[in-house]
This record gives sequence, structure tokens and C-alpha cells, in this order.
Amino acid sequence: MSGGRSGTDRPGTDNGSGAARDERLAARLDRMVASWAARLKTADPGRDLAEGERIGARLVVPGDPEWPTQLDDLGDSRPYGLWLHGDADLRFSCLRSVAVVGSRAATPYGTHVAAELGAGLSERGWGVVSGGASIWGMTTPRMRCVLYLRISDDRTGAGLGVQRQEGDLRGLAAKLDWDVVGVYIDNDLSAYSGKPRPDYQRMLVDLQAGIAGAVLAWHNDRLHRLPAELEEYINVCDPRGIITQTFKAGSLDLSTPSGRMVARQLGAVARFESEHKADRIKAKHLQLAKDGKSTGGGFRPYGYRRIYDHPDPPHRLLREELIPEEAEIIRECVRRVLAGEALAAVCRDLNRRGVPTSSTGIWTARQVASAAEVGGGEVAEEIRARLAAEEPASAIARDLMGRDVPLPVPGGWSTPTLARMLTSARIAGLREHRPRSRHQTKRVRTGEIMGVGEWPAIITPAESARLRVMLADPARRVSPGPTGKYLLTGLIYCDLCKHRMVGRSKSGGRKHYMCDGQPGRPGCGRVSARAEYVDAVIGAAAAQFLTAPGFAEALAVADEAADEGAAVAEIAACEQELLDLAADHGAGVISRAEWMAARKPLQGRIEAARSSLGRVDVVRVLEGLPDTPEGVEAFLLDGEVEASRRRSVLAVALERVLVRPVIVRGSKRFDPARLAPVWRF
Repeated sequence: MSGGRSGTDRPGTDNGSGAARDERLAARLDRMVASWAARLKTADPGRDLAEGERIGARLVVPGDPEWPTQLDDLGDSRPYGLWLHGDADLRFSCLRSVAVVGSRAATPYGTHVAAELGAGLSERGWGVVSGGASIWGMTTPRMRCVLYLRISDDRTGAGLGVQRQEGDLRGLAAKLDWDVVGVYIDNDLSAYSGKPRPDYQRMLVDLQAGIAGAVLAWHNDRLHRLPAELEEYINVCDPRGIITQTFKAGSLDLSTPSGRMVARQLGAVARFESEHKADRIKAKHLQLAKDGKSTGGGFRPYGYRRIYDHPDPPHRLLREELIPEEAEIIRECVRRVLAGEALAAVCRDLNRRGVPTSSTGIWTARQVASAAEVGGGEVAEEIRARLAAEEPASAIARDLMGRDVPLPVPGGWSTPTLARMLTSARIAGLREHRPRSRHQTKRVRTGEIMGVGEWPAIITPAESARLRVMLADPARRVSPGPTGKYLLTGLIYCDLCKHRMVGRSKSGGRKHYMCDGQPGRPGCGRVSARAEYVDAVIGAAAAQFLTAPGFAEALAVADEAADEGAAVAEIAACEQELLDLAADHGAGVISRAEWMAARKPLQGRIEAARSSLGRVDVVRVLEGLPDTPEGVEAFLLDGEVEASRRRSVLAVALERVLVRPVIVRGSKRFDPARLAPVWRF
């Protein structure tokens, strides 16, 4: 229709724009391919033939008697077929004809114009040759629409909510005489949370490609609850004349200022309802915490059995009872961790013994991710395909549970799982509250203790307090690091450069402690010693030290000086003061200099309280230790005992070991004089 040509596209001119023109042509081709791909998704030749027969149209292809042979002059650009409406002979009708193109991917207004053109021209004796959409437009235009289905919370994973929505919307489409060309489902996804909705985003891309001229949704709040998303939707629909029709709230006319105003008002109301509901839920959870009651959500807490008024949801929680076997496992874990054993070592032992967790055999988002990463078989392939399609892992887990699909690898104990269980105030019979803002994504490990819970305790409140302080200590390693298989890991240092040594295996598998002098490392690289010789010498010396009468007296004095309850209370009070100071600094009440001046003594009090708790830990660590030097030495060198447990006993007496370089070169015997232990007492 437009014969204009830009100056850069005139023949014989370059203006240095050849590369830019190629880029524009490539981008245009990409858009065309995307548009064709979107239209290909909805291609249904059988449906087209049936529709043509319904309105009295027929398909004419090359070789048919009616085929216009002049079209053969187009070569590769010749159409594959032509739809003919009426009883006229196509070959002769094309002698006086008009082509109407571009109407298949047109807006609703474009479809209307194509219908008017086709009808008017045919009434005046002109044949109409079209891409197809205006042929239907000559009779009754049929709108192409898509369905968008969403429900925020599908606890059973059965998808019944979206199934009901689809049934209602398909009935509405039939009533409007619209063709459904696509269905987009975001099950168990909130529009208020701001999390990505994969099918919603896919729908916007397809609408931009011209797949449909209308969107059907059950209610406008199924589409949006955030103003930013509504504005994005308007920017997609308004320029293309896309209609939005809802089952419950009627149509939304986004092509007019007043219609967009109504849509924005409805969006504001939907957001208010979501925020108000969130506030009510927070208030409810806070009240439950104050009353010492459980919310009853999530997985069954380890160590407890939930008793409901009836087995099938929705049901009401009546009470929680102890499971004796699991309660004993919790007590064992508490004893071992308070005695200094590493969380990872406890987890390995529990998994080796086949001790199940409360979620063993249950699909979770973590299990879905693990199966996708390392799993094999049909289930893993299905999971990988669904994750690639951006389906949420939680929705996949619920679907697999609903289908009774077995786990390829049963879940076991992990360090985060054990840490969450041990830091939970629940196992001490206490109710804690962990409020979290909508924008806070990291899970809060410990919360505020509100009072006594309505369930029986497994450990004492004092044990729980010590665990919470111990596992929340920022000095603890929280990132992946060495496995700590060497007895003196973290306790052995180079005497030359004073840097910590590392454990490594040399040729033949012989283990050594080495000063790491590789580029980028702080060590000098000039000192090393066979681990078995060092362990034997230090183990024997530590055994003598730990069983000496003087050590027992020093330990008794430290035990008397330690006040466990006061130390825990002091740490909690100081940490709260630090939070208050940070809030005052953020609000501009105090300056940075004032904040720093008040912060330093508080941190000193926290360190002193932690040292006091450390003296209490000494008693726990040494419980059950043999009372003879030979027995302690055998324990420290026993490879069957976890290295972290033996190291915690060593650390009671030993601050560090300094390793000197070899004095006599060429000697094959290890010289114990190279070791200089530094004792704590």
C-alpha cells in the first residue's frame, strides 16, 4: 500500500549503512520466523477443512481444473492452495480479482475491515483472493482467543481449581462463538508474590506474535495483582487491539482511557485484598505463637505425630504426640553436637544407619532438583523437561506425590536439615515466632521464643539455648570447605611463617601435614611432616595431659566459674542491643562514630559469654572419655571414631601445634622435637 522508500534504501546509495541494513533485515526475518512459529502452534488442517465445508468453501490446489495457471508465474512464491467461497469458477474469477492479505494475524479491527472489503468487493462482481481470514470474515468473523488459568494455592496438587476455571472459560468461548487456540496454566502460583509465572510470560510473547485477538480469564485478579504487571499487559494488548474478557467480571476495554482506568482500579483493589489478607494471616500466626499453638502446616515435625479430627484434608489439628524412636534420635544428636561432633559427621552416621527423616519418601522441591541433576530414567527425564519449561519445582513435587511416583533416591539427612531441627525451640517444648517480610527470601533459622508450646518437650530449654547459640555463632564455618579427615585439621601451624598447615596425600597415598606455599596461598611451603607420626606424638602427649591431676583441678575450677543460664541470657541481651543500635543508626538517631563506640564493648561481652559457654562445653566433650592415658590415646588414634569428635577432645587441652623444619637432612626417622604443642591450661 505504501510505495515510499527511505533515503538509505535507495538504489545506488550507501551512506555507510549496508551493515545496518543487513542487521535490520535479519531482525525482520527473526520476527517473521517467530510469528510463523506462533501461528504454526495453532495450525489444524482438519479443523480448517471442516470449517470451510460448514460455510460452503472449498480448497483448490495446483493441478485442479479450477487452478488459475497465471499463479504459476510466481515460481517458489506460488501459494500452496486457495480457498474458494461460492459456486463461481476460480480460474475465470481470478481474471477480475483483488487480493486481501495480512488479515489472518490482524487485530479485531483489521478482521472487521477485511470482512467489509471482501463483502463489498464480492457484491460488485470482483473475486476476492485472501490468506484465509477475510474469507471467514465475509460471513461471520470468528475470534481467536486464549485461556489463562491460575490458582494461588493448590495444596493437594490435583489442579481441580484450574480445571473448573477451564470448564467455565470454554463455555464462555462457545457462547461468544470464539475459537480457543491456546491454554496457559500457572497452577499453585501467586500473582501477588511477584514470583515468575512461566505460562503468563509465554502468553504475552504469543500475543505479541499475533496468535490471538482475545484473552479469557476467570477473573481479572487471576491475571494480575501487581500494578507493574498490569501496565505490561496493557502495553501488549492496547496497540494490538486485544480484547480481555472475564467469566466473573465481564470485559475489560484496554483500548480506551476510561477502560484502562477501570482496569487499574480493579488492579488496585486486588492488590489491597492481597495485602489485607497477608496482614490477617501474619496476625493469626502471631496470635497462634503467643498462645503456644502450632500452625499445623508443612511437613510433620521430626519427633512428633500429628493427631487430626479426621484423616483427609481439610482437617483440624487436635494435638501432637511424641514418637519415642525419633525423640531418642534427637537426644542422641543433641549429645553428639554439644560434645563437639560436626553436623556433617552426625548426618553421615544417621544415613549410614538408615535412620529416616520425617520427609523420607516424600517428594519435595529439593528432591525434584536433586533428581533432575543426578537422576536417571523416565521420571528424571520428565522432571528435567518440566523444569526446562519453567514449571515450579514445588508444583512438580505435588504432582509426583499425587501420582504415587516413588523417589529414585530416598531423601536422607543433610547438614541444613539437622541444623534446622536442632536450633528449633520446638524440641524443647517452646513456641517460637519467625516473622518474615514479603521481600525476605532467606529462611530465618531462629526466631523469638513466645512461650511454652502445647506439645511435649524432648530436650531441656538450657540444652536448646546452648544449641541455638552454638549453631548461630558467625565464627562457625558455613560454606563448603575441607572434609576435615585429618586429626589436627585447624590445630597445626608452620613454625616458620606461623600460617595454618593443610593435610594432603603424597605419592603412595601417604598423608602429610604441609605448609601450603602455592601461588596465592599465605604459607611458605618449606615445612611438612608425616601425619601418622605427628598424630601419634601429639595423641600420646594429649592423653598424658588430659589425665593429669592438674588438668582435672583446672577443669573443676572452670566448671564452677561457668554459669550456663547467665551466659545464654547475656548473649541474647547483647545481640538485641546490637540490633537496636543498628536500627538507631539507620534512622539517623546516632552517628556512625557513636554506633561503633557502643558496638565494641557489646561484642566483647558476647565473646566473654561464649567463652563461658565454651567452659560448659568442655564438660560435655569429655563425658565418657577413658580415665587412663592408654585409653585416651587409643581413643584419639582410633580411625573408626569420627575425626571431628576426636578433634573436639584434643581442642579441650590443645590450642595449637607448631611444626619446625627438619633439623638433620636425610634422616629417615621422625624427630618428635620438631613439634611444639601449645596447651590451653
